[in-house]
Amino acid sequence: MASLWTAKAPSEPSIPARDNADVADTGLADVGLPPPQPPTSVPMGRPQLQRNQPQPPPPHQPPPPPAPQQFGNPNDSLSLMQLKKIVTEFPKIDPTSYAFTYADTASFEEEVDEWFSYNDAEYRRLNRAKDTFERRWKKFADIPWLEAEQAQREKFVEREVKGLHATDLRRRCKSLQTILHIILGVWDETAGKKPSAGDSEAEKSNDKEKEAETSKPRTRATPFQLEHMKLGIALVGKADGIEVLFNVMENAFKRLW
Repeated sequence: MASLWTAKAPSEPSIPARDNADVADTGLADVGLPPPQPPTSVPMGRPQLQRNQPQPPPPHQPPPPPAPQQFGNPNDSLSLMQLKKIVTEFPKIDPTSYAFTYADTASFEEEVDEWFSYNDAEYRRLNRAKDTFERRWKKFADIPWLEAEQAQREKFVEREVKGLHATDLRRRCKSLQTILHIILGVWDETAGKKPSAGDSEAEKSNDKEKEAETSKPRTRATPFQLEHMKLGIALVGKADGIEVLFNVMENAFKRLW
């Protein structure tokens, strides 16, 4: 039986499937590359500037520092004659003269004022001495110090001087504070007060002389208190207490040294 389909001779060679797939994937026709360009020569030297051509502005630079100021001519100077003339014509001031007389010790009033600096610590020590004196004097005589007789004061001071020889430290300190308050004129009764009618005529006359001698106050203590300070020192001296007080102070300083 003869075949219905007759075989045909191939007219053109078949295109490989790979090329068809490439065309289908890119969607581009098979176009040729542009022809290669001939190489151009690049100048190796610096470009030559042309005349009559505007130049670019120079880069910005900071301004130069200001020159130092000169005051006057540095060569100006005074001659020796000119300097002597200025010195001789300069006005002279006479030194102020002070009326001062040097002495090893000043008056009693001035010395008393120099002993105290009147600070808080000093006031506390003075008040403790006053409290000790008041307690011990009240046990001895229940009357104010200024109203007591001279014999009572002397006997009391003698007892306190003997207390400086006691072996008990507290006893010695109490006697020392009591004598201190007496030497300070029992200031709780005499400071800022004037002599009363009960005071002796000698005390009143001494106070008047003090007020006449001092035209202006040289100490914070009043003349009445200063007079009782002297009387208290005299009582201690009469009881032979000056030497004892000196020995007490000497022993105290030896311990500090």
